[in-house]
Amino acid sequence: MLSSRLICYFLLILVLLNYCCYGQHEIRNAVKHKANRKVNNGKQDVRFVKDKTRGAIQRTDAKINRKQQNAKRKAHQIKTVINS
Repeated sequence: MLSSRLICYFLLILVLLNYCCYGQHEIRNAVKHKANRKVNNGKQDVRFVKDKTRGAIQRTDAKINRKQQNAKRKAHQIKTVINS
């Protein structure tokens, strides 16, 4: 009688410990996933800013190249007029 009660209490304690550990595991996973989400969102923000900046730099480079080509073309035209 006493041993059956001890076994029941022991099993009950084991079940409660199991649920407690499972709950802690779920909490740990939730915190880890939340941190990962924040990191991933930060990475996406950085990618967005990089892409946005890269586009502006490429447009600026294209504008500089056009101005240089126009200046070369005008200088060539002036040289041809002078030489003729």
